[in-house]
Amino acid sequence: MLLATSGFVLTLSFIAPTLSVLQCVAQALRFRTSGAQGVSLDTWILSAFVTELWTGYGLIYHVPAEIYANIPFLIVAGIVVAVAARRQHAVRRAVVGALIITIITLLVSLAGLSPHWRWILATLSDVSAVTMYLPQMVVALRSSNLEGVSVVSWALATLTGLAWALYGVLIHQPPVALPSVVMVPSALVILIQVSRHRLRGRALRGVLAPIVE
Repeated sequence: MLLATSGFVLTLSFIAPTLSVLQCVAQALRFRTSGAQGVSLDTWILSAFVTELWTGYGLIYHVPAEIYANIPFLIVAGIVVAVAARRQHAVRRAVVGALIITIITLLVSLAGLSPHWRWILATLSDVSAVTMYLPQMVVALRSSNLEGVSVVSWALATLTGLAWALYGVLIHQPPVALPSVVMVPSALVILIQVSRHRLRGRALRGVLAPIVE
């Protein structure tokens, strides 16, 4: 049983990071065909912030999946931020945001080197992860044009949240699992809203228009 559990944990340690990266790739590919209309730049800047924080968390708390998940995720998320910022004419805001989150991450990670201050890194990692999808959820609920948002990306985001929740429980790391309590429902709301938008567009353009992309 122990070996079976260990094997499952090892499998999850690869599945969760892979899903995280694929989520970004799906959104980046959507930009190529549909632009960035309806995409929340704030969510993707927060995603980069969360990625940086969890990389630091993985190094300090010895959670390998957080390290090799977040480095490629950060690269692809950075591409998403750059493309979205350019298409939304918000490059300056994206650059300032990137500088701020990187400085905060460095300071918090350095503080986390001391056992007395590690709670700051764990707390900020969880809080930022919990709020990461909220800007996109607000846009999805309010906007009438979500053409640039990828359905596949948010389906993967839902699965990613579930995978990280299970992984965190199995390795006895509550901070890894807790953000999914908010992230999964938020991703589901976004997924439903974008799917509804795509169905409406399909009805207007004809039955052959794609829903999932």
